[in-house]
Amino acid sequence: MKAKTFENLIRKIVREEIDYSLRREIKSLKEDLRDELKPTITEHKERLVEVPKKPTIPETAKNSLKEKIMGSQPFKNQHFSSDPALNNLLNETAAAGPINLDAPGPSPEMSVESMPDPVAKAVTRDYSGLMKAIEQKKGR
Repeated sequence: MKAKTFENLIRKIVREEIDYSLRREIKSLKEDLRDELKPTITEHKERLVEVPKKPTIPETAKNSLKEKIMGSQPFKNQHFSSDPALNNLLNETAAAGPINLDAPGPSPEMSVESMPDPVAKAVTRDYSGLMKAIEQKKGR
């Protein structure tokens, strides 16, 4: 028998044996996975707790709160727009009263002193040279 034929015969036999072994291993691994993934049914016993009823607000308290917010005098609707929905919205906004712009916002302002040093440097850096370089690169 020639060496090349013998080599091809060995390759074919080895390939068949590897395929056979792999199929068996894959099959056993799939079976193991199926066993692991089977859902287990567990019964949970829940304890019901009664939630207390929400106390009702008396009508006088509702009215007094409304008077504190809106004022005691009724607001006269004005005609701002021909669109009725927009007109209603603008009337509601006008009825709310003036807005105090000096009041503190929802979040406190942060000072540079309270920031970490790298952040403070990035915030206070002069970026004008960088912006000029970007504009030049764009060709403007």
